[in-house]
Amino acid sequence: MSLARFNEIWSSPNYPPKPVSEEQLIGVEQRFGVRLPADYRESVLSVGLPSPTIALLDAIVERELDVHSLSDLYSPSEIIEDTVGWHEIGMPRQLIAFASDGCGNKFCFDTDDLNDGQADSCAIWFFDHDFGSVDKTAQSFEAWIGTFCNIEPWPAENDR
Repeated sequence: MSLARFNEIWSSPNYPPKPVSEEQLIGVEQRFGVRLPADYRESVLSVGLPSPTIALLDAIVERELDVHSLSDLYSPSEIIEDTVGWHEIGMPRQLIAFASDGCGNKFCFDTDDLNDGQADSCAIWFFDHDFGSVDKTAQSFEAWIGTFCNIEPWPAENDR
């Protein structure tokens, strides 16, 4: 599954993905002294950053799935801003937040996984700000985004 497929399923055609440049990603990497995983880099450079609609959250809630919803994929400047800000208020320093569930919780890369600078992929971690917990949510960006692609959309009110 891919970010392009995620965009088809969960985004509105009225709001195309926001483009991301190589230079912007390099800025994130320089700020944190890491190389972002190749599967993430390739996906956001080719597709951009989709904006999921409320339909994703509806499908997760209505189907009572044990999946954290994705509300927002951060732009490179938001990655830096949110990560630095959340480090100041308790998010573990080795985490780099690249997305949110819409409730203040973060989807993150772990710098320990990225320090070799050659990661084709790395695990996705979920930081729950209410409990201060960090849990692995997927083995890779592609696996993580694929989880959402495998969710069946919930029928709209007028479709039921």
